[in-house]
Amino acid sequence: MKYNLTISGQHYQTLKQHLYPGDGNEAVAVAICGRHKSNEQTRLLIYEIIPIPYEHCFIREPDVIKWSTKIIIPYLEKASIKGLALLKIHSHPTGLTTFSETDNESDRELFESVYGWMDDNEPHASAIMLPDGKIFGRVFHPDMTYQSINKINVVGDDLHFWFRSHNKGTHEFEKRTAQAFGVGTTQKLNKLKIAVVGCSGTGSPLIEQLVRLGVGHLVLIDPDIVEEKNLNRIINSTMLDAKESNYKVDILHKAIDSIGLGTKITTFNQNLYDNKDILDTIANCDVLFGCLDSVDGRHLLNLLATFYLIPYFDLGVQLTSDGKGGINQIMWSVHYMQPGGSSLRTRGVYTDEELRAASMYRENKDEYEEQKKMGYIVDVAVDSPAVISINMQVASMAVNEFLARVHPFRYDSNSDFAITRVSFTDSYLQHEDDGKPDSYLIKFVGRGNVVPMLNMPELS
Repeated sequence: MKYNLTISGQHYQTLKQHLYPGDGNEAVAVAICGRHKSNEQTRLLIYEIIPIPYEHCFIREPDVIKWSTKIIIPYLEKASIKGLALLKIHSHPTGLTTFSETDNESDRELFESVYGWMDDNEPHASAIMLPDGKIFGRVFHPDMTYQSINKINVVGDDLHFWFRSHNKGTHEFEKRTAQAFGVGTTQKLNKLKIAVVGCSGTGSPLIEQLVRLGVGHLVLIDPDIVEEKNLNRIINSTMLDAKESNYKVDILHKAIDSIGLGTKITTFNQNLYDNKDILDTIANCDVLFGCLDSVDGRHLLNLLATFYLIPYFDLGVQLTSDGKGGINQIMWSVHYMQPGGSSLRTRGVYTDEELRAASMYRENKDEYEEQKKMGYIVDVAVDSPAVISINMQVASMAVNEFLARVHPFRYDSNSDFAITRVSFTDSYLQHEDDGKPDSYLIKFVGRGNVVPMLNMPELS
Protein backbone atom coordinates (compact mmCIF):
# COMPACT_ATOMS: atom_id res chain seq x y z
CA MET A 1 0.00 0.00 0.00
CA LYS A 2 1.22 3.48 -0.90
CA TYR A 3 0.43 6.55 1.19
CA ASN A 4 -0.27 10.12 0.12
CA LEU A 5 -0.70 13.25 2.23
CA THR A 6 -2.60 16.23 0.79
CA ILE A 7 -2.86 19.73 2.26
CA SER A 8 -4.95 22.70 1.17
CA GLY A 9 -3.06 25.91 0.45
CA GLN A 10 -4.65 27.68 3.39
CA HIS A 11 -3.70 24.94 5.85
CA TYR A 12 -0.20 24.85 4.39
CA GLN A 13 0.27 28.57 5.05
CA THR A 14 -1.03 28.14 8.62
CA LEU A 15 1.50 25.37 9.21
CA LYS A 16 4.36 27.31 7.67
CA GLN A 17 3.72 30.38 9.82
CA HIS A 18 3.42 28.37 13.03
CA LEU A 19 6.33 25.97 12.45
CA TYR A 20 8.73 28.75 11.47
CA PRO A 21 8.00 31.76 13.74
CA GLY A 22 11.49 33.16 13.18
CA ASP A 23 13.22 32.23 16.45
CA GLY A 24 15.23 29.30 14.99
CA ASN A 25 13.65 26.70 17.30
CA GLU A 26 11.52 23.68 16.48
CA ALA A 27 7.74 24.01 16.66
CA VAL A 28 4.97 21.43 16.36
CA ALA A 29 1.36 21.15 15.23
CA VAL A 30 -1.20 18.37 15.04
CA ALA A 31 -3.81 17.85 12.34
CA ILE A 32 -6.78 15.57 12.05
CA CYS A 33 -7.20 14.15 8.57
CA GLY A 34 -9.91 12.72 6.40
CA ARG A 35 -9.17 9.54 4.50
CA HIS A 36 -9.66 7.99 1.13
CA LYS A 37 -8.62 4.39 0.65
CA SER A 38 -8.29 2.50 -2.63
CA ASN A 39 -6.54 -0.66 -3.75
CA GLU A 40 -3.44 1.29 -4.76
CA GLN A 41 -3.08 3.93 -2.05
CA THR A 42 -4.47 5.55 1.08
CA ARG A 43 -4.79 9.32 1.01
CA LEU A 44 -4.64 11.35 4.22
CA LEU A 45 -6.33 14.74 3.78
CA ILE A 46 -5.74 17.50 6.31
CA TYR A 47 -9.12 18.54 7.69
CA GLU A 48 -8.25 20.62 10.77
CA ILE A 49 -5.01 22.10 12.12
CA ILE A 50 -4.19 22.35 15.84
CA PRO A 51 -1.05 24.46 16.34
CA ILE A 52 0.59 23.53 19.66
CA PRO A 53 1.18 26.82 21.51
CA TYR A 54 4.84 27.58 22.05
CA GLU A 55 4.21 28.08 25.79
CA HIS A 56 2.90 24.48 26.02
CA CYS A 57 6.30 23.13 25.03
CA PHE A 58 8.72 22.08 27.82
CA ILE A 59 11.69 22.39 25.50
CA ARG A 60 12.06 24.31 22.21
CA GLU A 61 15.52 24.25 20.74
CA PRO A 62 16.91 24.16 17.17
CA ASP A 63 17.09 20.36 17.18
CA VAL A 64 14.58 19.15 19.77
CA ILE A 65 11.06 19.84 21.02
CA LYS A 66 9.17 18.41 23.99
CA TRP A 67 5.49 19.12 24.54
CA SER A 68 2.47 17.91 26.49
CA THR A 69 0.15 15.70 24.48
CA LYS A 70 -2.75 16.34 26.88
CA ILE A 71 -3.77 19.29 24.74
CA ILE A 72 -4.77 17.01 21.87
CA ILE A 73 -7.02 14.63 23.84
CA PRO A 74 -10.28 16.37 22.79
CA TYR A 75 -9.16 16.13 19.15
CA LEU A 76 -8.36 12.43 19.53
CA GLU A 77 -11.89 11.88 20.79
CA LYS A 78 -13.29 13.79 17.80
CA ALA A 79 -11.07 11.84 15.38
CA SER A 80 -12.11 8.53 16.92
CA ILE A 81 -15.83 9.31 16.58
CA LYS A 82 -15.54 10.50 12.98
CA GLY A 83 -13.01 7.92 11.78
CA LEU A 84 -10.30 10.51 11.14
CA ALA A 85 -6.53 10.11 11.21
CA LEU A 86 -3.98 12.02 13.27
CA LEU A 87 -0.94 13.78 11.83
CA LYS A 88 1.90 15.22 13.88
CA ILE A 89 4.08 17.70 12.00
CA HIS A 90 7.07 19.61 13.31
CA SER A 91 9.89 21.72 11.92
CA HIS A 92 13.61 21.06 11.41
CA PRO A 93 15.14 24.56 11.44
CA THR A 94 18.59 23.00 11.04
CA GLY A 95 17.52 21.55 7.68
CA LEU A 96 17.95 17.89 8.70
CA THR A 97 16.25 15.88 5.93
CA THR A 98 15.62 12.70 7.97
CA PHE A 99 13.83 11.76 11.17
CA SER A 100 16.27 11.95 14.09
CA GLU A 101 16.54 9.41 16.90
CA THR A 102 14.75 11.92 19.12
CA ASP A 103 11.96 12.07 16.53
CA ASN A 104 11.76 8.25 16.47
CA GLU A 105 11.43 8.08 20.23
CA SER A 106 8.79 10.84 20.50
CA ASP A 107 6.77 9.41 17.57
CA ARG A 108 6.63 5.94 19.11
CA GLU A 109 5.50 7.42 22.41
CA LEU A 110 2.82 9.54 20.74
CA PHE A 111 1.39 6.89 18.45
CA GLU A 112 1.26 4.22 21.15
CA SER A 113 -0.95 6.67 23.02
CA VAL A 114 -2.98 7.48 19.88
CA TYR A 115 -3.76 3.82 19.21
CA GLY A 116 -4.84 3.55 22.84
CA TRP A 117 -7.49 6.17 22.11
CA MET A 118 -8.50 5.22 18.59
CA ASP A 119 -10.82 2.29 18.03
CA ASP A 120 -9.43 1.20 14.65
CA ASN A 121 -6.26 -0.10 13.07
CA GLU A 122 -5.91 2.54 10.37
CA PRO A 123 -2.55 4.32 10.01
CA HIS A 124 -1.65 7.72 11.43
CA ALA A 125 1.20 9.94 10.32
CA SER A 126 4.21 12.04 11.28
CA ALA A 127 5.79 14.68 9.05
CA ILE A 128 8.56 17.27 9.01
CA MET A 129 8.60 20.65 7.30
CA LEU A 130 12.00 21.96 6.20
CA PRO A 131 12.96 25.67 6.12
CA ASP A 132 12.18 25.89 2.39
CA GLY A 133 8.64 24.62 3.02
CA LYS A 134 9.16 21.13 1.67
CA ILE A 135 7.50 18.34 3.65
CA PHE A 136 8.32 14.65 4.02
CA GLY A 137 6.74 12.08 6.29
CA ARG A 138 5.82 8.55 7.28
CA VAL A 139 2.81 6.60 8.49
CA PHE A 140 2.68 4.49 11.65
CA HIS A 141 0.81 1.22 12.01
CA PRO A 142 -0.60 -0.30 15.25
CA ASP A 143 2.50 -2.50 15.72
CA MET A 144 4.66 0.68 15.59
CA THR A 145 6.18 -0.22 12.24
CA TYR A 146 6.27 2.66 9.80
CA GLN A 147 6.76 3.39 6.14
CA SER A 148 7.48 6.51 4.12
CA ILE A 149 4.74 8.63 2.60
CA ASN A 150 5.19 8.32 -1.16
CA LYS A 151 3.72 11.65 -2.24
CA ILE A 152 2.77 14.93 -0.55
CA ASN A 153 0.51 17.40 -2.40
CA VAL A 154 -0.19 21.03 -1.54
CA VAL A 155 -3.27 22.43 -3.29
CA GLY A 156 -3.12 26.22 -3.16
CA ASP A 157 -2.49 29.09 -5.54
CA ASP A 158 0.66 27.14 -6.41
CA LEU A 159 0.65 23.34 -6.70
CA HIS A 160 3.41 21.44 -4.92
CA PHE A 161 4.07 17.72 -5.43
CA TRP A 162 6.86 16.14 -3.40
CA PHE A 163 7.79 12.52 -4.09
CA ARG A 164 9.84 10.08 -2.05
CA SER A 165 11.66 9.01 -5.23
CA HIS A 166 12.22 10.60 -8.63
CA ASN A 167 12.58 9.29 -12.15
CA LYS A 168 16.08 9.21 -13.55
CA GLY A 169 16.41 11.72 -16.37
CA THR A 170 13.77 12.40 -19.03
CA HIS A 171 12.57 10.60 -22.12
CA GLU A 172 13.62 11.98 -25.49
CA PHE A 173 10.10 13.26 -26.25
CA GLU A 174 10.09 15.26 -22.97
CA LYS A 175 13.32 17.16 -23.55
CA ARG A 176 11.75 20.14 -25.33
CA THR A 177 9.22 20.49 -22.49
CA ALA A 178 12.07 20.24 -19.97
CA GLN A 179 13.87 23.09 -21.75
CA ALA A 180 10.90 25.33 -21.00
CA PHE A 181 9.74 24.11 -17.59
CA GLY A 182 12.73 22.21 -16.20
CA VAL A 183 13.49 18.55 -15.66
CA GLY A 184 11.86 18.63 -12.24
CA THR A 185 8.51 19.63 -13.73
CA THR A 186 8.58 16.93 -16.41
CA GLN A 187 9.40 14.35 -13.74
CA LYS A 188 6.44 15.52 -11.67
CA LEU A 189 4.08 15.33 -14.64
CA ASN A 190 5.18 11.76 -15.26
CA LYS A 191 4.13 10.81 -11.73
CA LEU A 192 0.74 12.55 -11.71
CA LYS A 193 -2.68 10.99 -12.08
CA ILE A 194 -5.07 13.43 -13.75
CA ALA A 195 -8.81 13.03 -14.34
CA VAL A 196 -10.57 14.63 -17.31
CA VAL A 197 -14.36 14.62 -17.16
CA GLY A 198 -15.84 15.31 -20.56
CA CYS A 199 -13.90 14.08 -23.61
CA SER A 200 -15.52 16.01 -26.42
CA GLY A 201 -14.83 19.48 -27.86
CA THR A 202 -12.63 20.92 -25.11
CA GLY A 203 -11.75 17.61 -23.45
CA SER A 204 -10.14 15.92 -26.46
CA PRO A 205 -7.59 18.68 -27.27
CA LEU A 206 -6.85 19.07 -23.56
CA ILE A 207 -6.15 15.33 -23.29
CA GLU A 208 -3.90 15.46 -26.35
CA GLN A 209 -1.78 18.14 -24.67
CA LEU A 210 -1.53 16.29 -21.35
CA VAL A 211 -0.34 13.15 -23.14
CA ARG A 212 2.36 14.98 -25.06
CA LEU A 213 3.48 16.81 -21.91
CA GLY A 214 4.22 13.40 -20.40
CA VAL A 215 1.48 13.03 -17.77
CA GLY A 216 1.84 9.51 -16.41
CA HIS A 217 -1.78 8.42 -15.83
CA LEU A 218 -5.00 9.83 -17.29
CA VAL A 219 -8.53 8.97 -16.14
CA LEU A 220 -11.03 9.73 -18.93
CA ILE A 221 -14.74 9.96 -18.20
CA ASP A 222 -17.54 10.51 -20.72
CA PRO A 223 -20.77 8.51 -21.19
CA ASP A 224 -21.38 9.49 -24.80
CA ILE A 225 -20.74 7.87 -28.17
CA VAL A 226 -19.33 9.72 -31.16
CA GLU A 227 -21.94 11.09 -33.58
CA GLU A 228 -21.33 12.69 -36.93
CA LYS A 229 -22.11 16.12 -35.44
CA ASN A 230 -19.09 15.67 -33.13
CA LEU A 231 -16.56 15.21 -35.93
CA ASN A 232 -15.99 18.96 -36.29
CA ARG A 233 -14.18 19.10 -32.94
CA ILE A 234 -13.20 15.75 -31.35
CA ILE A 235 -9.55 15.10 -32.09
CA ASN A 236 -8.79 11.59 -33.46
CA SER A 237 -12.47 10.82 -34.18
CA THR A 238 -13.47 9.53 -37.62
CA MET A 239 -16.58 8.98 -39.70
CA LEU A 240 -16.20 5.25 -39.06
CA ASP A 241 -16.33 5.89 -35.30
CA ALA A 242 -19.61 7.74 -35.78
CA LYS A 243 -21.08 4.96 -37.94
CA GLU A 244 -20.04 2.31 -35.42
CA SER A 245 -21.27 4.41 -32.45
CA ASN A 246 -17.94 4.08 -30.63
CA TYR A 247 -17.57 5.60 -27.20
CA LYS A 248 -15.54 8.81 -27.05
CA VAL A 249 -13.31 7.48 -24.27
CA ASP A 250 -12.54 4.33 -26.27
CA ILE A 251 -11.48 6.36 -29.31
CA LEU A 252 -9.17 8.51 -27.22
CA HIS A 253 -7.76 5.48 -25.41
CA LYS A 254 -6.90 3.87 -28.73
CA ALA A 255 -5.33 7.09 -30.04
CA ILE A 256 -3.21 7.58 -26.91
CA ASP A 257 -1.97 4.00 -27.08
CA SER A 258 -1.01 4.52 -30.71
CA ILE A 259 1.08 7.58 -29.78
CA GLY A 260 3.19 5.19 -27.71
CA LEU A 261 4.52 7.50 -24.99
CA GLY A 262 3.66 5.10 -22.17
CA THR A 263 0.68 7.01 -20.75
CA LYS A 264 -1.45 4.81 -18.52
CA ILE A 265 -5.18 5.17 -19.26
CA THR A 266 -8.30 4.40 -17.22
CA THR A 267 -11.67 5.00 -18.88
CA PHE A 268 -15.33 5.15 -17.82
CA ASN A 269 -18.13 5.39 -20.38
CA GLN A 270 -20.78 6.22 -17.78
CA ASN A 271 -22.31 9.28 -16.15
CA LEU A 272 -20.75 10.61 -12.93
CA TYR A 273 -23.95 10.01 -11.00
CA ASP A 274 -24.42 6.45 -12.24
CA ASN A 275 -21.25 4.77 -10.98
CA LYS A 276 -19.71 5.43 -7.56
CA ASP A 277 -16.48 3.79 -8.76
CA ILE A 278 -15.97 6.82 -11.02
CA LEU A 279 -16.12 9.18 -8.05
CA ASP A 280 -13.78 6.97 -6.03
CA THR A 281 -11.31 6.95 -8.93
CA ILE A 282 -11.41 10.75 -9.27
CA ALA A 283 -10.95 11.06 -5.50
CA ASN A 284 -7.68 9.21 -5.94
CA CYS A 285 -6.34 11.67 -8.55
CA ASP A 286 -3.89 14.55 -8.15
CA VAL A 287 -5.58 17.00 -10.54
CA LEU A 288 -9.06 17.33 -12.05
CA PHE A 289 -10.19 18.98 -15.30
CA GLY A 290 -13.91 19.47 -15.92
CA CYS A 291 -14.96 19.89 -19.56
CA LEU A 292 -18.71 19.76 -18.94
CA ASP A 293 -21.75 21.78 -19.91
CA SER A 294 -24.07 20.27 -17.31
CA VAL A 295 -24.66 22.26 -14.13
CA ASP A 296 -25.17 19.21 -11.91
CA GLY A 297 -21.97 17.60 -13.20
CA ARG A 298 -19.91 20.72 -12.46
CA HIS A 299 -21.51 20.99 -9.02
CA LEU A 300 -20.59 17.38 -8.25
CA LEU A 301 -16.97 17.90 -9.32
CA ASN A 302 -16.72 21.02 -7.14
CA LEU A 303 -17.95 19.00 -4.15
CA LEU A 304 -15.57 16.12 -4.90
CA ALA A 305 -12.59 18.46 -5.22
CA THR A 306 -13.43 20.02 -1.84
CA PHE A 307 -13.90 16.80 0.14
CA TYR A 308 -10.77 15.20 -1.35
CA LEU A 309 -8.47 18.23 -1.80
CA ILE A 310 -8.10 18.09 -5.57
CA PRO A 311 -7.17 21.14 -7.68
CA TYR A 312 -10.05 21.58 -10.11
CA PHE A 313 -9.88 23.39 -13.45
CA ASP A 314 -13.31 24.09 -14.96
CA LEU A 315 -13.56 24.98 -18.67
CA GLY A 316 -16.53 26.83 -20.13
CA VAL A 317 -17.31 28.05 -23.65
CA GLN A 318 -20.16 30.32 -24.72
CA LEU A 319 -20.60 30.59 -28.48
CA THR A 320 -23.90 32.13 -29.50
CA SER A 321 -25.04 32.56 -33.08
CA ASP A 322 -27.76 34.79 -34.46
CA GLY A 323 -29.38 31.87 -36.29
CA LYS A 324 -28.64 33.45 -39.67
CA GLY A 325 -25.05 32.41 -40.12
CA GLY A 326 -23.64 35.23 -37.97
CA ILE A 327 -22.05 35.31 -34.51
CA ASN A 328 -23.35 37.27 -31.55
CA GLN A 329 -20.73 36.32 -28.97
CA ILE A 330 -17.68 34.10 -28.50
CA MET A 331 -16.51 33.85 -24.88
CA TRP A 332 -14.75 31.32 -22.75
CA SER A 333 -13.44 30.98 -19.22
CA VAL A 334 -11.14 28.87 -17.09
CA HIS A 335 -11.96 28.65 -13.39
CA TYR A 336 -9.33 27.34 -10.99
CA MET A 337 -10.98 26.00 -7.85
CA GLN A 338 -8.91 25.30 -4.76
CA PRO A 339 -10.40 23.71 -1.63
CA GLY A 340 -11.50 26.29 0.92
CA GLY A 341 -12.03 29.03 -1.66
CA SER A 342 -15.06 30.19 -3.58
CA SER A 343 -17.13 27.78 -5.64
CA LEU A 344 -18.60 27.75 -9.12
CA ARG A 345 -21.95 28.55 -7.51
CA THR A 346 -20.67 31.56 -5.52
CA ARG A 347 -18.84 32.78 -8.62
CA GLY A 348 -22.15 32.85 -10.47
CA VAL A 349 -21.42 30.08 -12.96
CA TYR A 350 -24.81 28.62 -12.04
CA THR A 351 -27.64 29.34 -9.62
CA ASP A 352 -29.40 27.07 -7.15
CA GLU A 353 -32.46 27.12 -9.43
CA GLU A 354 -30.39 26.04 -12.43
CA LEU A 355 -28.87 23.24 -10.33
CA ARG A 356 -32.34 22.05 -9.31
CA ALA A 357 -33.48 22.08 -12.94
CA ALA A 358 -30.40 20.19 -14.16
CA SER A 359 -30.82 17.56 -11.44
CA MET A 360 -34.46 17.05 -12.34
CA TYR A 361 -33.61 16.84 -16.05
CA ARG A 362 -31.14 14.04 -15.27
CA GLU A 363 -33.34 12.14 -12.84
CA ASN A 364 -36.82 12.49 -14.36
CA LYS A 365 -37.14 14.06 -17.82
CA ASP A 366 -40.93 13.70 -17.89
CA GLU A 367 -41.32 15.56 -14.60
CA TYR A 368 -38.83 18.15 -15.82
CA GLU A 369 -40.77 18.78 -19.05
CA GLU A 370 -44.02 19.09 -17.11
CA GLN A 371 -42.59 21.61 -14.63
CA LYS A 372 -40.91 23.58 -17.44
CA LYS A 373 -44.22 23.76 -19.31
CA MET A 374 -45.91 25.11 -16.18
CA GLY A 375 -43.13 27.65 -15.62
CA TYR A 376 -41.98 26.13 -12.33
CA ILE A 377 -38.45 25.41 -13.45
CA VAL A 378 -35.82 27.02 -15.68
CA ASP A 379 -34.93 25.68 -19.11
CA VAL A 380 -31.81 23.54 -19.46
CA ALA A 381 -29.84 24.17 -22.64
CA VAL A 382 -28.88 20.90 -24.29
CA ASP A 383 -27.07 21.80 -27.53
CA SER A 384 -25.12 24.92 -28.49
CA PRO A 385 -22.74 25.82 -31.33
CA ALA A 386 -19.22 24.37 -31.05
CA VAL A 387 -16.13 25.03 -33.16
CA ILE A 388 -12.78 23.28 -32.85
CA SER A 389 -10.68 26.46 -33.10
CA ILE A 390 -12.40 27.99 -30.05
CA ASN A 391 -12.37 24.74 -28.10
CA MET A 392 -8.65 24.28 -28.68
CA GLN A 393 -7.92 27.77 -27.39
CA VAL A 394 -9.76 27.26 -24.11
CA ALA A 395 -8.15 23.81 -23.71
CA SER A 396 -4.68 25.33 -24.19
CA MET A 397 -5.47 28.09 -21.73
CA ALA A 398 -6.51 25.53 -19.09
CA VAL A 399 -3.38 23.44 -19.58
CA ASN A 400 -1.14 26.51 -19.36
CA GLU A 401 -3.00 27.61 -16.21
CA PHE A 402 -2.20 24.22 -14.70
CA LEU A 403 1.47 24.47 -15.73
CA ALA A 404 1.72 27.98 -14.28
CA ARG A 405 0.77 26.58 -10.88
CA VAL A 406 3.11 23.58 -11.02
CA HIS A 407 5.99 25.70 -12.32
CA PRO A 408 5.17 29.38 -11.57
CA PHE A 409 6.39 31.51 -14.47
CA ARG A 410 4.12 34.56 -14.37
CA TYR A 411 5.29 37.94 -13.08
CA ASP A 412 2.05 38.28 -11.10
CA SER A 413 0.99 35.97 -8.29
CA ASN A 414 -1.12 32.95 -9.19
CA SER A 415 -3.63 34.20 -6.60
CA ASP A 416 -4.71 36.81 -9.16
CA PHE A 417 -5.73 34.16 -11.71
CA ALA A 418 -8.52 32.17 -10.07
CA ILE A 419 -10.71 33.12 -13.03
CA THR A 420 -9.60 33.94 -16.56
CA ARG A 421 -12.21 35.23 -18.99
CA VAL A 422 -11.76 35.84 -22.70
CA SER A 423 -14.09 37.42 -25.23
CA PHE A 424 -13.01 36.82 -28.79
CA THR A 425 -15.69 39.13 -30.16
CA ASP A 426 -14.96 42.00 -27.74
CA SER A 427 -11.19 41.42 -27.81
CA TYR A 428 -10.46 41.30 -24.10
CA LEU A 429 -8.77 39.00 -21.61
CA GLN A 430 -9.33 39.58 -17.91
CA HIS A 431 -8.47 37.72 -14.74
CA GLU A 432 -9.88 37.78 -11.21
CA ASP A 433 -8.90 36.55 -7.76
CA ASP A 434 -10.76 33.90 -5.79
CA GLY A 435 -13.21 36.04 -3.88
CA LYS A 436 -15.02 35.00 -0.71
CA PRO A 437 -15.03 31.32 0.36
CA ASP A 438 -18.15 29.26 -0.11
CA SER A 439 -19.61 29.16 3.43
CA TYR A 440 -21.18 25.75 2.82
CA LEU A 441 -18.22 23.97 1.21
CA ILE A 442 -15.60 25.29 3.62
CA LYS A 443 -16.93 22.90 6.30
CA PHE A 444 -15.90 19.91 4.17
CA VAL A 445 -12.36 20.82 3.09
CA GLY A 446 -10.37 17.60 3.45
CA ARG A 447 -13.20 15.68 5.10
CA GLY A 448 -12.63 12.68 2.81
CA ASN A 449 -14.92 9.69 3.11
CA VAL A 450 -18.30 10.17 4.75
CA VAL A 451 -21.56 8.25 4.57
CA PRO A 452 -23.32 9.03 2.34
CA MET A 453 -20.54 10.06 -0.02
CA LEU A 454 -20.21 13.86 -0.26
CA ASN A 455 -23.24 14.09 2.07
CA MET A 456 -25.44 13.30 -0.96
CA PRO A 457 -28.04 10.57 -0.27
CA GLU A 458 -28.38 9.80 -3.99
CA LEU A 459 -24.76 8.58 -3.96
CA SER A 460 -25.40 6.03 -1.21
